Amino acid sequence: MRWHGTITAAGAAIAVASASSAMGLGLQPVGSGFDGALGVVQAPGESRLLVVERRGTVRPIGRNGKPGAPWLDIRDRVGSEGIEQGLLGLAFAPDFARSGRLYVNYTDRRGDTRVAEFRAKPGVRRVSPRTARVVLSQDQPYPNHNGGALAFGPDGMLYVGLGDGGGGSDPGNRAQNLGTLLGKVLRIDPSRREAGRGYAIPVGNPFTAQPGARREIWAYGLRNPWRIAFDRVTGDLWIGDVGQNEVEEIDVARNGQAGLDFGWSKREGTDDLKGGPRSARETDPVAQYRHADGNCSVTGGHVVRGPRAPSLAGKYVYADWCTGKAWAIDATSPGTPEDITRRLGRIPGVTSFGEDRAGNVYVVTDKGVRRITG
Repeated sequence: MRWHGTITAAGAAIAVASASSAMGLGLQPVGSGFDGALGVVQAPGESRLLVVERRGTVRPIGRNGKPGAPWLDIRDRVGSEGIEQGLLGLAFAPDFARSGRLYVNYTDRRGDTRVAEFRAKPGVRRVSPRTARVVLSQDQPYPNHNGGALAFGPDGMLYVGLGDGGGGSDPGNRAQNLGTLLGKVLRIDPSRREAGRGYAIPVGNPFTAQPGARREIWAYGLRNPWRIAFDRVTGDLWIGDVGQNEVEEIDVARNGQAGLDFGWSKREGTDDLKGGPRSARETDPVAQYRHADGNCSVTGGHVVRGPRAPSLAGKYVYADWCTGKAWAIDATSPGTPEDITRRLGRIPGVTSFGEDRAGNVYVVTDKGVRRITG
């Protein structure tokens, strides 16, 4: 995510509306007192919600709404000195209840990306760090634009969001270079290993036969995908890609669409940056917004499919980190996004969204978690 140091004084002063509005939308507090919260997840077969903290811990939300003892603690291997570094993502294998496999994405003490597998028994109070197995490693040339999102798709494969490696305007042109993993969404099978890697290349990846291309790549042309999520009904992949100077964007790869180019750094949103001809694979964002009125950095969300917010059913919800503004866009036929800020209330410092097994969507800020209702 492209952060701007601290929230502006005006942004910090914005009151967060947790009561429902006249239209019925609201934010119900479910957990508070966390430190650098960057995500909330629920394991298959588990009732507890788990909160990912940037410094390297994963803590359950206790019955009193306060953080429980660390469920996973890897602070000894996580580097979180830079504001875009740390423990950035967590995903459970679809067969977690049987295999106990879970995966985390973090920057190590040198600032490089590691995707690691851990093993846990359902209901366990603490995951042993000794079960760790590094699945994928990627050197990072700069401390920013690490991406960090993980999500299992409806095909059972693990999708990994990686930023372009940092620096202004993608100085290495990595996002458009199919010879590097940076600036991409990857698709791998961590349940198998092949060719000396900690994972296998799934059948159907789009560049497996292209000379010089990395076979892990599923989509490219991304600056810093801050949160990726699958629509649990359609299987479409939604991406919030953080812009640079002017435009924040939402991208979609419909179920089965492989090899899409989302344009960075030829373009920032639909604006020309470096410019250049459009490729056959290039795909415009389904939504974008500009850095007007203090907007600065998109936080990608989820398509609402749970029972707690029926007025948003079938809509993808996302927000801006600086202003706390939120929008909703129809997931099937995206048109003009609806600004739901007045209905929902501003959410300054929103770092992530999450969902539970029922499809209810949660908003995450640095200290806490709230559920969208209404």
